[in-house]
Amino acid sequence: MKRNLVNILITLVLAISITASCTVPGAKEPEGPKVLKIGSVMPFSGSASLWGMSMKPVMEIYRDLINSDGGWQIGDDKYTIELYFADGPIFSIPADASATRSLVYDNKVSAIVSYYGIGYSAVAPITTAEKVILNCTTISMGTFNAEKEPYSIFGFPAVEMSINQAMAVMQAFPQYKTICWTGTKGGNVEIEKIYGPVDDAIEKKYGVKCIRLYYPEGTTNYTSYLTKMAEMGAQVLFSFGTPLEVGLMAKQRHELGYNWPIIQNASVLDTNVVKGLAGSQEAMQNICGDYCYPWVLKKVQVAPRYLDMANRIRAEFKLKNGGKEPYAGAFGVGAVSMGQYLEGVQMAGTIDPDKVMSALREGPVETFQGKYTLSGKQAYGSPVVFGYPCGMSIIKGNENVYLNEEPMWDVDHPIADISSLTTK
Repeated sequence: MKRNLVNILITLVLAISITASCTVPGAKEPEGPKVLKIGSVMPFSGSASLWGMSMKPVMEIYRDLINSDGGWQIGDDKYTIELYFADGPIFSIPADASATRSLVYDNKVSAIVSYYGIGYSAVAPITTAEKVILNCTTISMGTFNAEKEPYSIFGFPAVEMSINQAMAVMQAFPQYKTICWTGTKGGNVEIEKIYGPVDDAIEKKYGVKCIRLYYPEGTTNYTSYLTKMAEMGAQVLFSFGTPLEVGLMAKQRHELGYNWPIIQNASVLDTNVVKGLAGSQEAMQNICGDYCYPWVLKKVQVAPRYLDMANRIRAEFKLKNGGKEPYAGAFGVGAVSMGQYLEGVQMAGTIDPDKVMSALREGPVETFQGKYTLSGKQAYGSPVVFGYPCGMSIIKGNENVYLNEEPMWDVDHPIADISSLTTK
């Protein structure tokens, strides 16, 4: 009996010893993969929904390729990317704020990228309070406060790049010397007073005369405005309108017998969509748009690793969509904005927002659109603004092809005082 009890005790001691020897004192349980949550607010409803719906799948493929590579390297760790989208109709500030709150408080994102709405003043207080990095457009930069909003960066300089885009097209059509800027009228804005210095600077530097004619929000019949533009001597139009506005304007200008190039600072949608909006192939000719595919840029050099990723995204998109090309705008706002943030956390070696912002400010930063040292200290009080390639395309026949580019490397030296562009 005693011998059996001793044997049992010896067995128990041995079992405990073996178990203990397999456990290193102080060792941690293996951690699961780290997760980096990124949000995006863009229009999925309303007149600009085509933009959001065209960018989203390209950003999702970018996420999937990163994850299939094993994740994104940040310091010593690999992070799996989770991507969350929220609807921000282009002219609905309350909806943008609501979408931001959802991403920040429900999805717990570390950054919001690709926001190009007009509600910065409603969105920034939410992201700033939670130290969520906000990557957006300069279109509503008039409300930016560098001291109070240290987690905002502007990866899409929509205000500044418009001039460079327009001049890229004008240089491709040297026979034209007058450009008409048009779009939705913004309240009681004295257009000539605000843009006068800009127009004078454009004429002095490029020899291009600027005229301006705007229309009320909701306009669908542009006949009277187009007729007035002709009377004013317009030869090229630059529209800040939505795809629907540009398509209708192209249709009606063709019906009136004008063949003016129409520039839009957004990328041209799929030519079949454009044709559907413009009504015919003839009407959609000479529509020009943002064309920042990394693989077509000629004056801007893209780092091999970004060019390689862009080509992988392109190949995967074409595979999933019957050979169709991805939307060019996804490399102007969508994937590039996402990439700017990912580059920042990799440069910083951490997702700590203060260290990420410090790394971005110090630069230079490689992107899908080239290498930039953020500028904006002079114009905005903080070096938080990326430059832009300002590559442009043009529709010829049923194809959208490269036209020209006028790179913008430093937003602190635009053609005219930026304060005139951000005046309320």
